[in-house]
Amino acid sequence: MHATTHTTASALPHIVTVGRHRVGRVMQGLAGPWASQVRLSHIGAAFDEAVQAVSALHARQPIDALVAAGASGAWLRERVDMPVAIVEVRGLDLLQALRQARERTSGQAGRVGLVSFGPPSAEVAQFDALFGLGLAQFAYRGPEDAPACVQQLLAAGVEAVVAPGLVADLAEQAGMASVLLYSDAAVRQALQDALLLARQRRAERDRQQRLESVLAQLQDGVAAVDAQGRIRAINAHMAALLGSPAAALHGQQLAQLAPALDMRAALTGEEGNEDVVQLAARTLVVRRAPMREGGQITGALVVCRDPAVIQRADRSLRASQRQRSVGARWQLQDYVGSSPAVERLRALAHTFAASDATVLIQGDSGTGKELLAQGMHRASARASQPFLAVNCAALSESLLESELFGHEEGAFTGARRGGKTGLIEAAHTGTLFLDEIGDMPLALQSRLLRVLQEREVLRVGATVPVPIDVRVMAATHADLAAQVERGQFRRDLFYRLAVLRLQAPTLWARGSADVSMLARSLLARRLGLAGPEALHSGNAAVMTQLLDAVLAHATHHRWPGNVRELDNWVERLLAAHSHLRDAQGQVDTQRLLELFPECATPPPAADSGRLQQAGRQAEQAHLREVLESVQGDQRRACEILGISRATLWRRMKK
Repeated sequence: MHATTHTTASALPHIVTVGRHRVGRVMQGLAGPWASQVRLSHIGAAFDEAVQAVSALHARQPIDALVAAGASGAWLRERVDMPVAIVEVRGLDLLQALRQARERTSGQAGRVGLVSFGPPSAEVAQFDALFGLGLAQFAYRGPEDAPACVQQLLAAGVEAVVAPGLVADLAEQAGMASVLLYSDAAVRQALQDALLLARQRRAERDRQQRLESVLAQLQDGVAAVDAQGRIRAINAHMAALLGSPAAALHGQQLAQLAPALDMRAALTGEEGNEDVVQLAARTLVVRRAPMREGGQITGALVVCRDPAVIQRADRSLRASQRQRSVGARWQLQDYVGSSPAVERLRALAHTFAASDATVLIQGDSGTGKELLAQGMHRASARASQPFLAVNCAALSESLLESELFGHEEGAFTGARRGGKTGLIEAAHTGTLFLDEIGDMPLALQSRLLRVLQEREVLRVGATVPVPIDVRVMAATHADLAAQVERGQFRRDLFYRLAVLRLQAPTLWARGSADVSMLARSLLARRLGLAGPEALHSGNAAVMTQLLDAVLAHATHHRWPGNVRELDNWVERLLAAHSHLRDAQGQVDTQRLLELFPECATPPPAADSGRLQQAGRQAEQAHLREVLESVQGDQRRACEILGISRATLWRRMKK
């Protein structure tokens, strides 16, 4: 056994060729052209001896890839944790080797033997039968088989043999001519394959080092495991929890070290919640999550946190965080669409913008309720003042109370020194947007009602209220009227909020023209273009054509996620657009349906009647809202709706 290094440039991938006898000499002779691209070493050994030598060298100089042939290569691949490029026996190379062996026999009557790793080849046997080569095939599984294999060759009257390195050398010693089974071209291809494998392994090693650098900065205990649950990256905090140095934990099964941190659910793709576990006599809050690369689960991440850290975060960070920054970026014209429902909605929203009355915006998730609120704020006299938003479903009751109303210094344990200004106070002279108002706890509903009635806010722990001038807009996907009847929402607050009402239509109800218009607007925004007008040239035009092709197959899709789902489709298209075209550059319908399986499911036939009924009900509800907003003034209602008095009368009769 020997090892030679052709270059010591540590920045280059380290490739090791493994082989003794004739194949080893061929590898060394052909490795020269790769010396400028990689660090090359050679180990003149095979099987268990090679495994030991590879492990010893890897401990001194990390190896990125191995090159080996035949049985020895398969032996290594099963026993070392690193990529192995196998020197493959290719058909044309085999024919050339057999020709060379035939030329080295005494004549046509001379017999040629073929020794290969694994069982005899049926294809070679058929070839021999067709051309009458008199070929004898023999199997070779390891070094212990080699002497017996040579004896079988002699007994069969073989004059020349095509065989792996060890058998070829032994055959020469026994008086037979021999040709190496592996061609120079096959060895070069294996070296090229090893270079690609080495670069991939080096990139993976660099990614792991970056991951470990990030993990080292975290105060939580964090470990990353591969798809088999083996530790691939771990920080010092997690290593301390497991009671061993980080270096000693790499490659070990996390579930065996700490059964409480079992990762099987995360490795199947399950997004876990926080769990409380006991680890090394400590109580920890644990979260597990799968890690994906290219859409495939390649491992999982586990984070262990001290409950005290979470409690401090609840008291300080989350209590002080604003759900949205001051200001609104959307305008009413950003509510894209030309359907009658959208035109009426925008007109009504413009009308409501001129008022200071509270607005209740209802509609399914993803229909643009906050966009409407921001647009009305920017179209109002309060446009230059703060626009603050809070999601009433995102925070616990105590945190939501602190966010909305603020607190005095010392009002509770962990209260900020000097107190804290709540969102209601901070939105003074501006607009406060309460998203998901239907999820606000009943106790806070009472406090909010007092704010709306008295126009003043009382901080938690305070005794003197602060006068405020704030316009409130609220939104919900829930049926508040039904919640009122069930006692889940205060009736008096409902009527205080619903002075002005808007109903954001679903994307399905708006029609295909709006879907197309909105999809193009979303595409332009994701491409960083000024607007849909800029989609007519270059790569943007190609994307637009693909988008139109996708939407043409989605005419029956109900868009349950509304605009948010449509934006998801646009993002999906940008990420995988190259998959949609065939070799001729045409849109491949089968691939399209694979990427957008939602298109392949048409609605039940009974849906059309329900849709018509839903459309009529929506139109009637909108008509009632407009009439209520103008206190029954039919002339004003006609102006808002853009219809004649006769049309209004006809709709009122229906």
